[in-house]
Amino acid sequence: MRCGDFATCPPPAGRAASTDGGRGVRRGTKGYGGGMHRGDGTTWRRDASIAAVAIVVCLAMGLLGQPDWAWSALMSATLVWRRSHPVLFAATATSISAAHLIVDASLLLPGDLILLVGVFSVAANATERARHLGLVFGLLYIVGLGAAVLLDIGFDASAGTGLVVGLIGISMLTAWAFGLLDRRKSEALRAARHRTEMSERDAEVRTRLAAYEERERISDEMHDVLAHTLTSIIVQAESGRAAAPDPGAASVFATISTSGRSALREVRGLLSPADDHALQPTPSLDDLHDLIAGFTRVGTRIAVAVRGEPRPLSPGMSLAAYRVIQESLTNAIRHGGDGPIALTLSWDHGALAVSVRNPVAPSSAHRAVQEHRGLAGMRRRCELYGGELTYARDDAFTVRAVWPLDVIVAGAAV
Repeated sequence: MRCGDFATCPPPAGRAASTDGGRGVRRGTKGYGGGMHRGDGTTWRRDASIAAVAIVVCLAMGLLGQPDWAWSALMSATLVWRRSHPVLFAATATSISAAHLIVDASLLLPGDLILLVGVFSVAANATERARHLGLVFGLLYIVGLGAAVLLDIGFDASAGTGLVVGLIGISMLTAWAFGLLDRRKSEALRAARHRTEMSERDAEVRTRLAAYEERERISDEMHDVLAHTLTSIIVQAESGRAAAPDPGAASVFATISTSGRSALREVRGLLSPADDHALQPTPSLDDLHDLIAGFTRVGTRIAVAVRGEPRPLSPGMSLAAYRVIQESLTNAIRHGGDGPIALTLSWDHGALAVSVRNPVAPSSAHRAVQEHRGLAGMRRRCELYGGELTYARDDAFTVRAVWPLDVIVAGAAV
């Protein structure tokens, strides 16, 4: 599966696939009754705890002789729906307060304060279509209270009473406005969290895609290497058959040639390049001069040192060494500091060692070294031929790749 097709890539490990089509919409955002926190057990338990505390306070006030404590306790019980069902919460609290107003013709304290919480909760937590209902409930309460004052139903229609009604109305509007403000803040936080999740998911998909493309490129290069090696075997087998004086030996060489041709066809079928770009000539250490010249043309200073006598390499080994040097120089230019890059090739002690050392940029001097895609790709290329890749950072960053020469020479002799 090619992870370049974002629709078919699995979700990152440890993260469930989104069921909302990637819009980041929380459950319970449709309809009038539910709130944006519907289905959140933690939220419900927290609101239930608040309701229980409020009921206990009302009971304590009743023990102290506070009248109408039972009405306040009943309104406090509705707090359990504050965020899960804000419209139901506000409607129930308003109904209880209206019933008390009809029965007792007085303000209910502290119960009527819960109406402010209801107006706030609807504006902050109800669905988009229902967010204005909190203001409607508040206005209904103000209208009922104002009517009771004007009709002199248990209230003294004095200037002080009118001021109290006006303050309650302002409080309702303020609670509704703060609810809308909290709503906008919550929506902004959810949008930011959604963007962060999408960015992380996109980064992980891109990382997998880059790793896939790296493996695909290695596969294309291995096609060229194996095809070259098998072609050499076929040519040598044909030459051996032509030069062999013994018919038995000629038959063996013919079998080798036939098997080689069959294997070559299989390799071309399994590892054929995916596009015409991969059919370009495969680079090797013989092209190292051109590679370095390309970097120096753009102002990069590279000091090259070769120690020991170069040995013959197999095409695959030569390609691996070339790619390690190319990736190391690219990383040195991209992440390194000012100063020349030191490239050393050592043909000593029965091994080929390639070392690239570059100054460290001040911004990354104390940053932990992580094995990114480039280093992982170089490590795979080294291990293909029995080599080892190491890297370290002190006052400079050094990448070192070592391949045993006996493995290299054996590959070159095929």
